[in-house]
Amino acid sequence: MEWAAIPGPRWYQPETVTAAFADLAKAIHSDTDQGAGVRSAVGNDHAGTLYPAAVTGTDVLLGIISDRTGPPRDIALSILLDWWGCFQPEPGFESYMDPAGQTVDLIPAIVQRVEQAAETLQAIAEQDTNARGAVRELVRLMNQGWTVAVQPSRPDDQAGGA
Repeated sequence: MEWAAIPGPRWYQPETVTAAFADLAKAIHSDTDQGAGVRSAVGNDHAGTLYPAAVTGTDVLLGIISDRTGPPRDIALSILLDWWGCFQPEPGFESYMDPAGQTVDLIPAIVQRVEQAAETLQAIAEQDTNARGAVRELVRLMNQGWTVAVQPSRPDDQAGGA
């Protein structure tokens, strides 16, 4: 993939994306946050935003989930679960023009890719007891849509608050 052909904010560094996915694909432990490299390469992990590269990155993650086992699969599932409903497009990049000249709406494109992989994900859940819980959670979230939980700004804004 030509990551540099995908637009992004000035802090998007397309040269880091290939290495981040390569590191994930060869991960041997899932006890550290090895997904941070991918989340930071295709988004702003600290701000909870995704760059347009996250759409193609979703395809790569789904490929790793489908083709790998163990830590790479577990971490790839964790990344999708981290993103789902918690991350939003980087402001100004809610939609973008892909290299083929098509307009892509970032979140709907990610959702569509995961929905298209639902059958494969279900098969993985049946075969891989380690990934079963994460796959089921991803399918549950997928069925709910990309719903962002609104956090109250003050304690008294919470239900039952004074």
